[in-house]
Amino acid sequence: MKLAARPAATELDLLESFSVVVPDTGALGEIQQIDDPKAATVSSAVLTGILRNPAGQQELKAAIEHAITFDRCSALPADRKLACQLDKATVNVGALFAQKVAGRVSTEVDPRLAYNTGAIVERAEGLLALYEEMGVPGDRVLVRIPATWEGIQAAKALEAKGIATHLILVYSFVQAVAAAQAGVSVVQPNIGRLHDWYVKHPGFPRDPKGPREDSGFTSDANPGLAMVERIYNLCHQAYPKTKVMVSGIRKPEEARSLSGVDFMVLSPPVLAALRGTPTLQGYNDGLSSESAAANEPRPQLSQQAAAAASFDKAELAPVTNQLLQEGLGMAGVQLLKEGVDGLVADIERLVPFFTSLTIGNE
Repeated sequence: MKLAARPAATELDLLESFSVVVPDTGALGEIQQIDDPKAATVSSAVLTGILRNPAGQQELKAAIEHAITFDRCSALPADRKLACQLDKATVNVGALFAQKVAGRVSTEVDPRLAYNTGAIVERAEGLLALYEEMGVPGDRVLVRIPATWEGIQAAKALEAKGIATHLILVYSFVQAVAAAQAGVSVVQPNIGRLHDWYVKHPGFPRDPKGPREDSGFTSDANPGLAMVERIYNLCHQAYPKTKVMVSGIRKPEEARSLSGVDFMVLSPPVLAALRGTPTLQGYNDGLSSESAAANEPRPQLSQQAAAAASFDKAELAPVTNQLLQEGLGMAGVQLLKEGVDGLVADIERLVPFFTSLTIGNE
């Protein structure tokens, strides 16, 4: 009798057995199309996308428009009214996302405050208060903050108050060390932008142990992948509270190379490629002579490997502002500044929509 073959799992299924996969999407409709979505992000870029899309969901647009007429904002002076409306719109949309995802909603603090610790803390506390009023408890929210020195210090203060934080724009190991030492909940390195920087600057070796590319040698080393492995090993060895979320993954093979990381943000094309690729890894039909253990798939990153990793004493020293600036390197300095500038540009593009909506409601 011929045995029926069990359908092969997909590479996405296998990846999800090791890491939490977070779809890189800000559209409620797209979130609803994903089986058991784990998390979501709400930011000024997401709000702008909602308002610009003529076919956008009215539920989301209405959530933003309701912020314009929020009584508490309307009663404020003009210089504070817009900030209040932006925060209220962010929370209104975030509350809708919270109804659709099983995990937490990462919520952006106004990036124009990226270099002001006190202002970040104040705005973050205001966002959490608005979420509570919407019936979303604080443990469903992550406060999304750029990993500047001031942002890291704000995250430290917020975590001490029981508010979970999510540090983004991480392009160097030292930022992750500082974040972990501050007790942040999630640190998010971006491998795609770091790779782009090295492609544009061949005079800087991608592999510290390898040759410079402008010396006539080429390297296929991905500095972002190596950085994430070190960050993962550090956090899982010495700072277990801090989870690692990787973004900027552009190819399925990059996702496979990072299997085992706590969270990975995947774009729709990468998700589709992984979902459409079957795999028999880990499948034993019962006729194989291999033991189950030998056939068991293993992640690339693991607690065991993290425990065995070694770090220089200097790498684990308490990070000061000076050490952070020195450790960023040229890539980190440039990418962090560009990242903050990009987020500020996102919110500046959003402001005219709010201005026009306010005029229309007067």
